[in-house]
Amino acid sequence: MKIIRLKTNHRSEPLGIDEIPIFSWNIETRKNNWYQRAYRILVSESMEDLKQGNGTMWDSGVVQSDVMANIRYTGKRFKSGTRYYWKVFVWDNDNDFTESAPASFETGLLSQDDWHGQWIGETRDHSYHIYRKTFTVNKEVKNARLYVCGLGHYEFYLNGSKIGDAVLEPGWTNYNETCLYSCYDITRYLAGGENAAGIILGDGMFNVPGGRYVYYARSFGKIKFLVQMNIEYTDGTTQQVVSDESWRMAVSPVKFSCIYGGEDYDARLEQPGFSEPDFIETPEWKSVVLVEPPRGRLVAQSTQPIKVMEEYRPVDVKEVEPGKYLYDLGRNFSGWVRIQLRDNAGTPGNVITMIPGEILTKDGLPDQRITGRGYYWQYITNSKLKQSYAPKFTYYGFRYVLVTGAVPCEFASENETKPVVESMVGEFIYPDVEKNGEFTCSNPLFNQIHHIIVQAIKSNMKSIFTDCPHREKLGWLEQTHLIGPAVLYNFDVHTLYKKIQKDMAQSQYEKGLVPSTCPEYVVFGYHEGFVDSPEWGSACIINPWYIYKRTGDTSLFTEHYDMMKRYLDYLTSRTHHHVLHHGLGDWLDIGPVPPYSQNTPVPVIATAIYYYDLKIMAEVAKLLGKAGDEAAYRRLMEQVYKEYNLQFFDDQTYRYATGSQAAQAISLVTGLVDEKNGEKVLEHLVKDITARGFSTTAGDIGHPFVVAALMMNGRSDIVNKMTNITDKPGYGYQVMHGATTLAENWDGPNKENPQGSQNHFMLGSIEEWFYAGLAGLMSIRTENPFDRIQIRPHFAKGCDEVKAWTRHIYGIVRIHWKRTKNDITVELDIPPNVTAEFISETDSSRRVFGSGHHSFQLKADAGTHD
Repeated sequence: MKIIRLKTNHRSEPLGIDEIPIFSWNIETRKNNWYQRAYRILVSESMEDLKQGNGTMWDSGVVQSDVMANIRYTGKRFKSGTRYYWKVFVWDNDNDFTESAPASFETGLLSQDDWHGQWIGETRDHSYHIYRKTFTVNKEVKNARLYVCGLGHYEFYLNGSKIGDAVLEPGWTNYNETCLYSCYDITRYLAGGENAAGIILGDGMFNVPGGRYVYYARSFGKIKFLVQMNIEYTDGTTQQVVSDESWRMAVSPVKFSCIYGGEDYDARLEQPGFSEPDFIETPEWKSVVLVEPPRGRLVAQSTQPIKVMEEYRPVDVKEVEPGKYLYDLGRNFSGWVRIQLRDNAGTPGNVITMIPGEILTKDGLPDQRITGRGYYWQYITNSKLKQSYAPKFTYYGFRYVLVTGAVPCEFASENETKPVVESMVGEFIYPDVEKNGEFTCSNPLFNQIHHIIVQAIKSNMKSIFTDCPHREKLGWLEQTHLIGPAVLYNFDVHTLYKKIQKDMAQSQYEKGLVPSTCPEYVVFGYHEGFVDSPEWGSACIINPWYIYKRTGDTSLFTEHYDMMKRYLDYLTSRTHHHVLHHGLGDWLDIGPVPPYSQNTPVPVIATAIYYYDLKIMAEVAKLLGKAGDEAAYRRLMEQVYKEYNLQFFDDQTYRYATGSQAAQAISLVTGLVDEKNGEKVLEHLVKDITARGFSTTAGDIGHPFVVAALMMNGRSDIVNKMTNITDKPGYGYQVMHGATTLAENWDGPNKENPQGSQNHFMLGSIEEWFYAGLAGLMSIRTENPFDRIQIRPHFAKGCDEVKAWTRHIYGIVRIHWKRTKNDITVELDIPPNVTAEFISETDSSRRVFGSGHHSFQLKADAGTHD
């Protein structure tokens, strides 16, 4: 056996952590039915001590436990900017023993007093400079670290090289509470003798003063930065280079920067080599301006950085009007384009404008009516023959780009006098998170639906989960729990969910309200629900529960229990006879007057979510040993249950309120239906769906519960039929209408009458069914603990083969089932330290498996509704 995937705070070899370390590991072994019996962790200040078996910082001792994740450090206090080494010893159920290779982590600046630089920045809106500093390195460098916070976003350069490949650094926060900094290993970038550093800034979400399209103007201050380089020499001495009055500045080629409006870049103002030591400053270089720090506390960024993760090349280029050229990049995504130019004339000052759009008007031009009219990138050429440009501090959701002021190479004449676009590449940006799963099946429509949902998730995954990558770019919370199971199947977003939880805690009102968007950059005044809707704010309770169910991590409970409790107390204070009456309800359900809830009364949706919160908090209180809270929550659950059924349930028709799909489903999933009525309530739901030709009427909130109710109650056959239809608004409809990302509205991609954004993931709950229903993997809807998983695939009509895997915190769980004429062959891979119960829907048989590879056959013709 071999110990692999050693992680600290859910990352491999992290730099600059400022939180208490949490350790985890996996096991690689050929043994079947492998379980850990005990472990021992050593943490040391040096590799030498660790090799000698000395845990100078912490020795956990031999712990009799099968736990291999979420193990909290309880050793000595750490020092800032210091690397620590750790390893783990493991004993298995056969009493065999092994030890891991060493791993490490490095602390950041643990105290605000560890920062010794001064803030440098602008004093006016739409004022941008580049900054530089020279310094001398006169000894052999052992290691060097850069700590930098640039608000809103920055690019840092050292001796002519950009540091790192991350973009849009740092992540978005409530900057009055938290300002994130990043740590980089810059040892290899330093040279003996003279060195130079440079930095460029953009506004980001920190400062949104307007000037072009903005969703809402707002500001936390003018853009600014703080830098500290800690250099350690081989002789044991140290040196610091910090941001102070010795830095110099000159006008930036960035002339306009807006997260909502785009970017203007004047290449004539570039100063090549400004971050190199031999650069000669011209008279326009001047002393920098020292500015006041932001209000927020400096905190190390713990989420994975955003990077250019994919590239798209044009599938078509055409001239739509004289001098206007439309590029089609083939897929909707979020990011920007990178263009390579050739300017034969070498005449500076040519203005090239790029207008992105998701869809086209009837005239074949980018249509920004829904996504923010007036967004564009503008590049002004210099005199070089070859030039390149990509925006630095803004992004958009788009598929098409209209170019004016330049000619695509496909249309350029031999002696073209205008700049020629030699190439355009779409750069898709999202966090560099680990892939957590894959799904494919024999039904091509399902595969296409899966792809458009995943594309929308990636498009809206930044340092928060946005609703859309253009119009708003806000952290609407409901999608983080409603589509959370689907997201967790596909991506390791553990650290991102921890950040979102902190965002909610820092946005919480004094009275306990968690606003519908976090960070709360905008306070909407035209509907209370846009600030206070239980289905949105309840993410602060439901998200930690789903992370726990998926990974066994209780840290979000312990760190945020008071916040969760305060929010639940706030909801309770707003009830009347234990029923809530406020919120957005089933947003964007199907009906004649969207987007507000039409088919289901708001109190039904709000109160069901409130009950679900109570149910979760009772379990959390039990886990944390808070018996008094648990008892209080269970008493309140009884009262809400009684009142909900008294007010909304018709025991003659078995309908909740209007009997809508959302009302029936949310009542079933949250546990508000009496066991004796469950079959009848489910039957009404099934009849309604069937009567409508298997189309949905549920919206943003209701649809995930419709999918879950059917899946949990053995009616995945209905989900299968719903997902296969293409002639009514829904998933198949979107695919048939050419969607390459999931749209905001069920009928969003209708080319004759497009609706809403074409890049939202909030309706993506069928993705959970692909993994938990068709593949049957690890549903969080079961009562199983995270290391005792259930596998219960649905052998759907019209689907003869499914291949899927997802990463359990202990390793990969994989299934491959295939139907032949009489049999279904099932192959499973179960990771070490996990027990799996396979439940067959063909004969209701149950098989229990330990780790390893397992293969067996089932009869194909029994026991399914299909």
